[in-house]
Amino acid sequence: MDKLNKRKNYLKSLIAILIVLALVTPGSAILAGEIQKPNENKKTISILIKDVDEKDCLIQKDISEKKYKQLNILVSDVLAYANTTIEEDSSDGKNISKDEWDEIERGIIKIIDAIKAVVGDEFPYETSKTFIMSLINLFHGPFYIIRQPVLSIGIGISWIPRYDYETFIGRMIRPVFMRHLIGFSVTARLNPFQLGFVYWYFGFQRVRTFLFRGLLINFADLGIDRLIGPQLLIGYGVFTGFIH
Repeated sequence: MDKLNKRKNYLKSLIAILIVLALVTPGSAILAGEIQKPNENKKTISILIKDVDEKDCLIQKDISEKKYKQLNILVSDVLAYANTTIEEDSSDGKNISKDEWDEIERGIIKIIDAIKAVVGDEFPYETSKTFIMSLINLFHGPFYIIRQPVLSIGIGISWIPRYDYETFIGRMIRPVFMRHLIGFSVTARLNPFQLGFVYWYFGFQRVRTFLFRGLLINFADLGIDRLIGPQLLIGYGVFTGFIH
């Protein structure tokens, strides 16, 4: 019976994700509140890396429709699994067990592998992989660090005010805002006098963080012209939170 319920929950989350994917086909992409029709044979993946192993870079690469769909599927797989981990009948109830975190990590590494295949040697694969694994390991239990770790994966849009931190204010506060039509986000409530405890949310949500250090991966421009599509934010920030 438990397996049957878990299977039903998985199918419900998968159906919700497929509905979202149906809304983001090239002929119906939504750009910054306006409906436009992009070039159906061309999309651009944007990868922003800030202070990961003392590296800063912005990589933008054209991606084929086939690779774009592959990334959609990989993100959807992670979302579907993440949703099952927080159900009451999962292995650790509404908590996420270490084994479940390991499975989420493997799903995200598959996304990184796919991005490496698209971008090539320009993408710092080993550095990014090590950074992601070390951050996810923090979510196995309570911890104490100054900056909040954040992992946010979903289908939606990303926005960096002061485009690409090109202004002095942008470089100082390094803000990132995301909106997931469907997403899974994790961070921790930090207190200077006690350990931080992990909390998460699944579904429609907005995510914000400041003084960001880590990786942001999304599609199209990081400024105004941005496609609804798969996106991943993983790193550290302050005043991090979810609005839903």
